[in-house]
Amino acid sequence: MRNLKFISFIGISLMITMSCKRDVSGPLSDDKTAPDPITNAQVTNLHGAALITYTLPASPNLLYVKAEYWVNDVKKEAKSSMYKNSILLEGFGDTRETEVSLYAVSRSEVASEPVNVTVKPLPPSIIGVRASLVLDSAFGGINVKFINVDSANIVFETLVKDSKGDWQHVDFYYTSMPKGEYNIRGFPPEEREWGVYVRDRWDNHTDTITAKIKPIYEEQLDKSKFKDVRVKQNDTTDVPQFTPLSVLEGRVRTAEDYSSSWVLSKLWDNSGMGTTGSSNGFHTKEKYNLPIWIPFDLGFKYVLSRYKIWQRTGTYIFNHGNPHHWEIWGTNNTKIKNSDPNNKNPDNGWVKLGEWVMVKPSGIPEVGVNSAEDIEVATNGQEYEFGNGLPAVRYIAWKNIDSWGSIDNYTGFMHLMEITLWGQKK
Repeated sequence: MRNLKFISFIGISLMITMSCKRDVSGPLSDDKTAPDPITNAQVTNLHGAALITYTLPASPNLLYVKAEYWVNDVKKEAKSSMYKNSILLEGFGDTRETEVSLYAVSRSEVASEPVNVTVKPLPPSIIGVRASLVLDSAFGGINVKFINVDSANIVFETLVKDSKGDWQHVDFYYTSMPKGEYNIRGFPPEEREWGVYVRDRWDNHTDTITAKIKPIYEEQLDKSKFKDVRVKQNDTTDVPQFTPLSVLEGRVRTAEDYSSSWVLSKLWDNSGMGTTGSSNGFHTKEKYNLPIWIPFDLGFKYVLSRYKIWQRTGTYIFNHGNPHHWEIWGTNNTKIKNSDPNNKNPDNGWVKLGEWVMVKPSGIPEVGVNSAEDIEVATNGQEYEFGNGLPAVRYIAWKNIDSWGSIDNYTGFMHLMEITLWGQKK
């Protein structure tokens, strides 16, 4: 029995030793012959980059081509396989001439004699983006508009001077959109000095554009004034509605049609932030034709600036009845009724205030499959902006076009745990 154990021990030891030997990395060949250098190197200068094309040597032991160059006193290296006749150098933050050394490298990691070329990159994309920046006042902060012609991956870093005159970072905004804007919120209506600069993924920075801007006053809406104004069967009260005729039922949908035991008032009672419970949110009945219209009274007229919503969490995050695509509409007309039997005028005086599609931060396409960041964002709540120039409204309606569990489907339902809105009272 001891001999068997000893033999087994030797066998296991040999397997471990062989495995370790196979895992050792090193040159792919013992041929120490240096390959011939590349020839016919040609440079095409790009924005913040340079593309170098060349003719590969005929050396049989060639593995790749390597470029060495310096950017901001930091040595950079780029590689291109033996199957390509070009190499892309990126990360230049200016247009200075830079010498590049190109090497053909063998399977034994032996380099050829260098071939030197000079590149002179065009201005990096962040320079053009910086020149396009327009800063203006916004509700509770500032609005920043930009143009990013190259759709480069960039970061806007926003700063504000504190009471001591020191710059403080207040926001990082990441984008690759060719054109867009973003808002910084949460500041009182006091003039401050603001700054914005642009950074790329190689940590190149532009200079900072500055401006003195006074944010427009905004306030969080008093949710204790909100009221459910959905029409009920045989309702004769003067409340605004936006409930188009149901294709299947041939009649106006009512509060009774949509209502479940999760009542609408739970949507604004401050109990549904990051929760799953049935006592903390609003839920419609299931299997109703989409869209679903949910109107309610804000209590006062507001020019709305932004809002924040909280999904139902747990296994329902970016799933089930959590909203995926929706619109928000507004009106001030309390005399609106769905009296048109042919539904020729379905808006009945309502104004569309905006349209949104919820996107997972991770970009994972499968519904119900979420990253740690997805879960964190859903739990903390998601904020959305209203556009500028909207009218003041007292009544709004959430039009749920589809939910995560029924994307693009004809029937479905929705649930939402909490909503908070900001704006300016009129």
